[in-house]
Amino acid sequence: MDHSKINLLVRLQHLDNQIEKIVRLQKGLPEEINALEEDLAFTVKQIETRTAKNEEHLKLRQHLNETANACREKIDAFREKQTLARNNKEYDALSKQIEYEEKEIALAEIGLQDISQGEQRTREMQEKGRQLIAENRYDEISDDMMPDDVLAQQLEDFKQQTEQKNEELNGIVIETAEEVAALQKQIDAQRDLLTTEAKRLLDKYDHLRSGSLRNAVVPLNRNACSGCNTRVPTNRHTMIVQGGFYLCESCGRIVVHERLFEEADD
Repeated sequence: MDHSKINLLVRLQHLDNQIEKIVRLQKGLPEEINALEEDLAFTVKQIETRTAKNEEHLKLRQHLNETANACREKIDAFREKQTLARNNKEYDALSKQIEYEEKEIALAEIGLQDISQGEQRTREMQEKGRQLIAENRYDEISDDMMPDDVLAQQLEDFKQQTEQKNEELNGIVIETAEEVAALQKQIDAQRDLLTTEAKRLLDKYDHLRSGSLRNAVVPLNRNACSGCNTRVPTNRHTMIVQGGFYLCESCGRIVVHERLFEEADD
């Protein structure tokens, strides 16, 4: 067995591990930012929906009030005409017009009452939500229960947290950019070398890493694969100690002596 080939692969794994360490500095930040952005978008939508509903109620209330006032003006005019009516037929016709306008006023007042009752229900729901918040019973709060001021504060908090996390992530990216670029250059060179010297080993390595495994090559630890802790057969120990490798029968990882990783770090 040409042990120099496995040394090349261990060196590649060592370089990839260094990249992974840098990525771990960012670990969780992209996911946290995505979650915050989702919460931010949802909160914005809630506020926009409430604002649109309030504006709709305002316009409808204004329209109903204008309708009722116009009807009252018409009624006053019709009643004035009634005093000048020349016969019962003319008087009755004006009475019917007054009756119609009174029905329109009644409908407008019902509409205004519906708006007021809906707004009162909203206030009651939000007051209940405020009480649940005070009692730390957040899991019982529905979207409609969240008070407007609390929702607005949540929006500001999400904006601030998202900005802070983005700044933190950008800082890490900028700080490690040169190191990542240098490592990537070494990785590319190492892969080129493996493509020439040990293509089958590289293919096996890439196949393992194409799944969920990032550490395709691992050291022997206490006579076991350090990737999954499955014991390595005794008859394979000598080969590993001599600089060879063993394919773990449990996880498929390439198991080598830890000395090879120490040499790869030199």
